Amino acid sequence: MSIWNKVLICLLLLASLAMWYLGMRALATHRAWRSAAEKLRNELAQLEKDRERLINGDANTKGLRQLQVELAKYTLQRGRKWHGCRPMQVNVRQDPQAGFVVQVSVTVDQLGLSGLQNVQELPVDSAVYLFDERDIRQGGSYLGAFRVAAINPRQGDQPAMVQLESTGFLTNREVQRIQGAVQAAQQGQLGWTICELLPTDDHEIFAGLDAQTLAAILPKDVVDEYVRDGKPADPNNPQSPPYWRKLRDYEVALRNLSLKRAELLDQIASLTADKNRLDASLADAKREEQARDQEIAQLKQELSRKEQERDLAQNHLKAVEDTLARVTAARDRLIQENLKTAEELARTQLKARDLIEQRVRSMAQGETPLQTAAR
Repeated sequence: MSIWNKVLICLLLLASLAMWYLGMRALATHRAWRSAAEKLRNELAQLEKDRERLINGDANTKGLRQLQVELAKYTLQRGRKWHGCRPMQVNVRQDPQAGFVVQVSVTVDQLGLSGLQNVQELPVDSAVYLFDERDIRQGGSYLGAFRVAAINPRQGDQPAMVQLESTGFLTNREVQRIQGAVQAAQQGQLGWTICELLPTDDHEIFAGLDAQTLAAILPKDVVDEYVRDGKPADPNNPQSPPYWRKLRDYEVALRNLSLKRAELLDQIASLTADKNRLDASLADAKREEQARDQEIAQLKQELSRKEQERDLAQNHLKAVEDTLARVTAARDRLIQENLKTAEELARTQLKARDLIEQRVRSMAQGETPLQTAAR
């Protein structure tokens, strides 16, 4: 074998090693790409499943379509809303029958439907509900039920103006809250929201809020209900059935509150009338008391005079009794003396009679008086 054959054989061996190395690299590359492709196919299949689950849902999770249906239901139930409304002017007057009545002029940027600005969404005399859009911890609150009194449609760049008038009886506190919300909106803070329907209660409204946050926005006596809502009824037993708070119908609650307030106002009016009558009776009693006090003072003065006269009469009576006692004693002595004198006079008369009888007998017998006397 020549040297060139040996060189050629060596070159072929080297080329075979190079081809073997490149073939192994190509095999490893194909194997890696097949693994990556298989992984991507699995991921794509999982993404397709996830997409299907997100769209249509499964036994444990609601899909996009179900959520859209529920959102449509919630939107239908809540009615239409107009956000960012700005109060421009407020007027408060007092009605003898309805109490305080608040009239507010509110600007609405988009009153009609898009492209149908002539379609009136808020007909006159329709009922709406107003909310302050500020956070409840910054003064945001429910402002009350109102009636659409008049509407001035959009004119050029000027937004539509809606004139609202409160319905039902408003207290001083409610009027002050509305006036405060008007001032806050006019000072550049958030505006108002006009709702066609009063929002309904739901378990998801305050879900996830801690007790401290709930205590800042809710009355203290209901915070525990919202904290426990959806959680196990027995805190010591996670397997216990969940506790669900009783949902509230705000419209019925506000109506009952209004009726209760009207009843209390009637009671206040009745009690006020009774108090006025009692005050009048008390004033009459005080006048009568003053008159009786004056009469008592006069009677006391009269009693004092009578007591003085009584003392004088008693003193006079005592003097008269003393005099009477002396006169009686003198009379008794005089009677005794008279009795003694009468007895002596009787004896003397008896003696004189005996003497006269003797004289008469002696004269009858012819004796002289001297003889008779001597005898």
